[in-house]
Amino acid sequence: NWYVDYQNGTNSNTGSTPVLAVKTIEYLVTNNFIQPNDTVLIIGQYNNPSYNPNFTYGGNSDRNNPHIWHGENTIKLNNLNGAPNQNITIKPFDTTTVLKGDGANIFRITNCSYLNIKGFEISGEVNQIPVSTAEGLLTDGLQFLYLAANTVDKHNPTLNEVLFRVAVGTTIQQVDTTGFPIIGTVTRPSYTDTRGLYISNSDHINISNNLIHLMPGGGLRVSESSYITIEENEIQNCSRRSYSGTHALVVTKAKPGTANMTDDTTYSIKVLRNIVRDNYNEVFSWVGTKDSITPRIDEGKGISLQRNNLAAWKSSNLRILVANNLCYWNGFSGAHSNDGWHIDFINNTCNMNSYTNTVTYANDQKGNNIGISAQGGDDIRIINNISVIDTDWGGFAISSGGTANLSVSDNLIFGTNGIPTQDPDVNAIDINTSISDPLFVNPITFNFALQQNSPAIGIANTLFSLENDLFDHLRDNFPDLGAIEYLAPLSIKHPDKAAIKVYPNPFQNTIAILSTADIHDEDIAIINILGQDMTKWVAVSYRKHEIQIDASKLPNGFYVIRAKNFTQLVNKQ
Repeated sequence: NWYVDYQNGTNSNTGSTPVLAVKTIEYLVTNNFIQPNDTVLIIGQYNNPSYNPNFTYGGNSDRNNPHIWHGENTIKLNNLNGAPNQNITIKPFDTTTVLKGDGANIFRITNCSYLNIKGFEISGEVNQIPVSTAEGLLTDGLQFLYLAANTVDKHNPTLNEVLFRVAVGTTIQQVDTTGFPIIGTVTRPSYTDTRGLYISNSDHINISNNLIHLMPGGGLRVSESSYITIEENEIQNCSRRSYSGTHALVVTKAKPGTANMTDDTTYSIKVLRNIVRDNYNEVFSWVGTKDSITPRIDEGKGISLQRNNLAAWKSSNLRILVANNLCYWNGFSGAHSNDGWHIDFINNTCNMNSYTNTVTYANDQKGNNIGISAQGGDDIRIINNISVIDTDWGGFAISSGGTANLSVSDNLIFGTNGIPTQDPDVNAIDINTSISDPLFVNPITFNFALQQNSPAIGIANTLFSLENDLFDHLRDNFPDLGAIEYLAPLSIKHPDKAAIKVYPNPFQNTIAILSTADIHDEDIAIINILGQDMTKWVAVSYRKHEIQIDASKLPNGFYVIRAKNFTQLVNKQ
């Protein structure tokens, strides 16, 4: 193990114990100390060098303040490589660890491979940056600032080197009707565009169990990478102060990469079992490569797959899987693809992903992409999902535009205040769409589990349904729609011990049933303590009076074996 303590460590230490922690992980990387299969533990708060949680922007006369331009990374890893089956793990030392930052990125990874990034709290400065600091029309905030091309020091510009794309005091109507000179890609303030975790040009990276929140810019971005797994993270309250039209979780320009012997041969990018909520823009965006600005917020999605259309990706047989995610109260679509190829949206639950229209523009609502959506691209499947929307302005629970080879089937859609309008492009091809209240336990308190009479129970397409749900519970033989499998109450009957005997109990991988009555494989069911039918995960071989059950694929724990009218509680150890 290696230990890093930014607050108390020093790079003259060995890093071999918490007491001898080094100050920066970059020191360990630069000196090639970290080797495949090593673990790096981060102690305490790790922040960028100029981090200042008490910083206050002083307005127009302060627009060259180095703090808004410094563009620092809290952690930046370059060319750190594990090996197949020997990932390098980077994780918190304990629950007090937090990664903070107010620069370009809190955690930046580039040109790396075979890493596990797990268990971090990555926390931004949304609560310290007023909307008035991010906005630039009504106030002299940072929204329209950029640096002149001939700026000498982009991290410490002069006042005259900081220019305005739009002058303070310009009206919305003037912005909407004015033509602007194309200025190309320019440097803009990092302070209101900080990302949480940004990975590029990397492969075989697992990102799991992280809380990424309160980022002024995007939460998590993966670009030009392959064999990436993003699972069991929570991304919330991000993209709130940025001028660049950001989202919570972005995967862009996926590459086929080079597989190893154990890689999934179907999916190179997996986005699994994440909770993505409350991410929306509060400032409208602009880019220097266009000659117009639309003064309306039109970005701020939950999971957004963008431009996954590189030639090598399109010609490959690999896919992107977005499955078992819960997305709610984001600005626009909970799950979206723009010009992407080979993408599957399976068993996701999306609820009220329309904050921008429902709240921000409550009196002027526009935009159809407020559920699960695909714009352009080719070979996209949307299957076994639940999408609930605000129906006030006719937006779509599932929408598409110009997508070739689109497959939409076995989804449930619902409108909170009326029957949802269906996208004609989707309606023309979809199969088995249900329009019904999914009967969540309590969506007001964000409990999106299914009630026992939910119409989403037991109707998923089993060809596509995954083995586990959002909470990693095994799905039963008749899986449900959406991210959360219904857990039935467990009922156990009294056993008929005279007719049937189960042995050994406890057992390891195999258990036998001895019976004086004829029992066939269709008579047998295996139920876990959550009430889920696990029968499809066991192999049954039988003779007339003895049945062998191979339960090696089941996790250890208690189960109920049912055979005709007999039930027996057993313990796999």
